[in-house]
Amino acid sequence: MALLRANNIVKSYSLQSHNDTPVLRNISVEIQKGEFVALVGPSGAGKSTLLHILGLLDEPDSGEIIWSFSEKDYLNSHLSSEQSANVRNKNVGFIFQFHHLLPEFTALENVMMPALIAGETFAQSNMRAKGLMDKVGLSHRANHKPSELSGGEQQRIAIARALVNSPQLVIADEPTGNLDTANAEAVLKIIQDIRREFSLTFVVATHSTEVASLAERILTMRDGVII
Repeated sequence: MALLRANNIVKSYSLQSHNDTPVLRNISVEIQKGEFVALVGPSGAGKSTLLHILGLLDEPDSGEIIWSFSEKDYLNSHLSSEQSANVRNKNVGFIFQFHHLLPEFTALENVMMPALIAGETFAQSNMRAKGLMDKVGLSHRANHKPSELSGGEQQRIAIARALVNSPQLVIADEPTGNLDTANAEAVLKIIQDIRREFSLTFVVATHSTEVASLAERILTMRDGVII
């Protein structure tokens, strides 16, 4: 069963010259529930832009996307900005190359944040965040600020944060791109373990052959199209 269906997605960006630069050109893709899909291709191919649109972080210029979350369908053209944010927060988890942790909060508080935003009580958010901190092997770092953590630890905290609202879709943009080999392998193992345990749908953009090798399906992008 499809978790999302995207049809004829077009996206352009306007530069200072006022000429529109096409980034996505009539892309159609279907992602099945529980599937692990890797997007590969050169820098500038449009991978990140496509991820942002599929994850409701951005809107296409034209084209249709239908998300099927919790047996309810959502159509991009029917969602206001506020509705998109609400659907995204409850159903989509994000892992980026740069972890985007909030520096003034502890690791545990960073993991709790999306749950608190979604309206969970402090006690519920705290309990779920602690469980996820344990899953990524960082319970002992719960009260440390991001500046006190290594790059690999920060990325593992970002993975826990992405999962705190029990998302159905996880979007990952170069999740190991900033890590050395040992930390990259640790992050990959966590992603594999979590995916198996929670039967999550993963869409990952990557330059890493190791990450792509985990995928059931690899989509190659070039110049704004899937080839």
